[in-house]
Order: sequence, then structure tokens, then C-alpha cells
Amino acid sequence: MSANTVPFPAQSRMFGKYFGYARYPEVVRAMHGMLAGLPDGLACVLSTHDGHHIAHSAAPMLDSIRLSAVSSSLCGLAQTLTRDLGQHGFQDITVMTETGFTVVQCLPRPGQQLVMMTATGHDTHPALLASLTRHCAATIAALCSGGYDR
Repeated sequence: MSANTVPFPAQSRMFGKYFGYARYPEVVRAMHGMLAGLPDGLACVLSTHDGHHIAHSAAPMLDSIRLSAVSSSLCGLAQTLTRDLGQHGFQDITVMTETGFTVVQCLPRPGQQLVMMTATGHDTHPALLASLTRHCAATIAALCSGGYDR
């Protein structure tokens, strides 16, 4: 199924708070496109800071709702850690495991209320993954309506 015909999933009911509903195919297309450019892309999940699922491009066996909640929590912990260390300008957090890498980051303005998580296997270099995630996050942030409470 192409990103142009992706049905709007019921679990993404928060989508309209951040984007016009007509933007759903564009958001999913951006995530699909990023993963398609990776040799071993597993998932890209977009969520709110409080863990609500917005959209995803992920293998069917992955629970995108749970990934939304966990990645948002991880982002919050990373922001707290950097603040407690007296550091500023949190960008992203990279998790390295025996089988792959995950990058979690906040979207830039006007999407600063959203979190993006991208995961791959070990065939993708973590710096490349972080760079592609930042680019995709900026692309999606530009699609935000900005009409939500700040």
C-alpha cells in the first residue's frame, strides 16, 4: 500500500491536534521514505511528549502504541538528565544494543510538542541514523499546523 493510500489509523486520533488530517499521507510518506533509505530500517514512530501515538512506519510485529509511550518517556528522561547536568539544547538520544540502534529526539518548531523514534539493525551507522532522523523530524515539523496549545 503506498503512502498516498494509507488509511488513517484509529490509534492516531491525536493527529488532528498537530496536523491537518489531509497531511497524514505526507507524514507517513516522510517516515516510509527515511526507512526505505536504510538497509535495515525497523521502525519510525511519531508521538506526543506524553506518549500518545501520532503516526508510524513500522514492521507489523512491532507495537507502535507501546513504542510511542516508551520513546516519549525516554526523551523526557534524557531532557531531565541534560538539564540536571547543566547542559542545554538537548538534540537526541541514541540507544545501542547488540542487534541495532535507536534514536529518539524532539521535533523542532513548530513540532516541538512531538517526539520521533527511529530504529534500525546494525547495518546502519548510528551517526547516519541520527542525521536522517533529524532531517525527517524537520520535514514533519514543517507540516505541523501549529494550532495546538503551547
